Amino acid sequence: MIFAATKLTVSETTLKRVYGFAFSKFKPSLFTIEVMAKYCGYVGWDDFCINQQGLAVKATNTDIDWKALSQNAAKITNFTLQALKNRSGIPYNQTIERKFINDHFDEFLAGDYTGTVIMAPSGYGKTLALCHWVDEKTAVNDNKDIILFFSSSALMNVFLSGRDLNDWLLALLGYSSDDDVAALFDVNKRGDGKFYFIIDGLDEHMFKIEQFHLLLNQLTNIFSFYQSHSWFKLILTMRSSNWVNNQHELDPDNEKWFTGFVTDSNLVTNVPLFTLNEVRNLCININPAIQNFMAIDIAKDFNHPLYFQFYYKQHKDDFTFGIADHICIHDLISTFILNKVYLGHYATEKIILLRTLVAEIDFTKDSYDVDKLKVIELLKQYNHAYTELLNIGFLREINISTDLMFKTVIQFGNSNFLEYTIAKNLLFENESTFNLQLVHTINDKFNNNEHKLPIIKWCVMNAVKNGQQESFALLAYTRLNPKEKSELVIFIGELLLKMSSSPIYSESIVNYFKADCTDDLFYYFFGLEYINLEYKNTLLTLLKFELANSKKALVYTALATISIFQLDLAGMDDNLKKLRSFSPEDFQNFDINPLHCLDAIYQYFKYGIIKKEFFAELTRFYFNPPKHKTAIHTFKGNDLIYLLAGYSLSITQKPIKVLRFINATQKTCKTCLDSSFTYRFFLKAMASTAYFFLYSETEMLRMYESLATACKLRENLATPFMYAFLYAVKIKTAIMLNDIASINGYLTQFYQTCDESGNKLSKLFIHFVLINCEQIRITDTQLYRQVSYNHTKLLRECGLSPEILVRPLEEEPTVLKLNISTPY
Repeated sequence: MIFAATKLTVSETTLKRVYGFAFSKFKPSLFTIEVMAKYCGYVGWDDFCINQQGLAVKATNTDIDWKALSQNAAKITNFTLQALKNRSGIPYNQTIERKFINDHFDEFLAGDYTGTVIMAPSGYGKTLALCHWVDEKTAVNDNKDIILFFSSSALMNVFLSGRDLNDWLLALLGYSSDDDVAALFDVNKRGDGKFYFIIDGLDEHMFKIEQFHLLLNQLTNIFSFYQSHSWFKLILTMRSSNWVNNQHELDPDNEKWFTGFVTDSNLVTNVPLFTLNEVRNLCININPAIQNFMAIDIAKDFNHPLYFQFYYKQHKDDFTFGIADHICIHDLISTFILNKVYLGHYATEKIILLRTLVAEIDFTKDSYDVDKLKVIELLKQYNHAYTELLNIGFLREINISTDLMFKTVIQFGNSNFLEYTIAKNLLFENESTFNLQLVHTINDKFNNNEHKLPIIKWCVMNAVKNGQQESFALLAYTRLNPKEKSELVIFIGELLLKMSSSPIYSESIVNYFKADCTDDLFYYFFGLEYINLEYKNTLLTLLKFELANSKKALVYTALATISIFQLDLAGMDDNLKKLRSFSPEDFQNFDINPLHCLDAIYQYFKYGIIKKEFFAELTRFYFNPPKHKTAIHTFKGNDLIYLLAGYSLSITQKPIKVLRFINATQKTCKTCLDSSFTYRFFLKAMASTAYFFLYSETEMLRMYESLATACKLRENLATPFMYAFLYAVKIKTAIMLNDIASINGYLTQFYQTCDESGNKLSKLFIHFVLINCEQIRITDTQLYRQVSYNHTKLLRECGLSPEILVRPLEEEPTVLKLNISTPY
């Protein structure tokens, strides 16, 4: 079109620069603007300038109109909104409003503030949250307020035009540089309207250093000029690192700045991650037909907006969380790193840079910051790679200098990126092999460290994908607490199951399952503490191996145990049928026949029958217990059955029998007992209940204090299933001490841990205890009625008879003391 009108040619790239679709470092050439002027109907560039000067002389401020100003700003705001909405990883109409942003602006606008900042690391959803707020604000605005909203990429035009930011804003709104912003706003028609000046994504890495500091200076000038005007509001969004590095330029201590509610002081963010309710609402927005919502612990992995977006992109054609598991988040992170790091520009340089940064970390100090001065030469060498890693949020740079010291540190964008990179670096140094040497390295460098388990998970994933499944037996040598081990057991089960259905890995996995599972790995999967909603799938994965019958019997025993605690009578029956198919010889390795134990429990819950012959068998056991000196694996097969048998004795309502049984189990394998914190934990919980029914306050308090001390020493390290037992003991102790006021709080925590692990049996027993407590019935009728209602509801849901556990207890005056005084 230009050639047709002028017979002169302007290149396509030049036009892209004019419209902002291509980056331009320089002002346009005189030839280009001469041609453009001719195309627009002028004689040339000089003619265009003369005409513009004439128009400028005629312009006056006498007809300034707030409504017109608002409409001009609305055009720019709408354009910005549309551009940002189009960039949304999830279709904008399917995204949700965020409660935090409304709370933030309610507080900001209610106070005497001029400026505010929304700060968070990359991927926290700052921009979309702001878009929803602006959308809502413009919908009810009716030209009352002026909302001028644009992204920081638009500010590039300020520097390309060579103008001051103040003049550039005037030009955007349709006014000449001779107009004064203060005069524009000083009009009667403004009334109580406000001017919102909003900049999204103020990112220092988008500009040259001198340009960014010039921009900050101009923003500071605008803020300083208008801080005495209540109608002017400056709103910025930026990454946390940008705020930390540059807040001194913006005078953050000024009382006119509102920095909101910091939700994470380490990340310096006032933007929280998704709540579980927000995750649910977002899922429903994307797929209203969705029915099976993910488990709570898995949903927590998707509370990060960035990871949720990754998952959506992979499953947008059939969005559901029915296939979401603990492996899913690792797959998402791996895919992100593959696309953004391994396949992007400067991929080799990025990997070299990341490995060098990890090498600079001193793991023994549990500090994961890298001093920039120590790697400055490396950053200069790989500047483009470093900048890209900063831009995608994989790394961030934080200035933590003080008046006595300069210090800028480099951090990983989040713990997932850090743990992935550390794991990959450890594997690289170990020739990509998961062996005992690597296990010892992880144990030494990350002892009692929160990053240890995630690093092991990444190493395990690498082992599976490289056909090193045989090395899983080495996991027995990892030093993990019960909570970590529980997570790892479930993770490995899901990983093997998922890989076995993948066409890429199925052959190697199928061959792996054709052999018997090694003793180290097999018994690694067993423990009462692991019981939760996902543990069943992990045990089913073990059945894929060509197991010996004794091991299969133990797996079905564990599955039946899960059914018992879930009060799933059909599941109990199904697993009992499988156990009955084994020969008596298959149970010879067990001190107590699990089939007899499980059948006795099933008969009681199904029909209310107490099988006296089985309990007579237990009596013979605890008067003449076997002894195991070195058979560690035999003990690991028996400990689950010991605990199962011990808790089954509660059916007889003879607490003395329980205490005698516990004494007997301590004699079977003293070495194993000393080395197993979780086994001692459950024995003490079992004993405390027996002492409660014997009205032995001294002994019960001894057991309770021992349990409480053990859990305090391992705070947040026990599994939910273990905490359910602890809170049950707390409730019984409160009853024993007549501390009725504390019970309600303990009961809330008890229910929460029971729900996390699917433990309905413990609920049943606690209901029984509370309903039969006369003090509660008299002093707290509301609690009594609520527990009675919950109890009735639980019995109905599980198809149990109301007569379960209602027989009166027989008081036994004799108290049998225990000495479970082994180290915690």
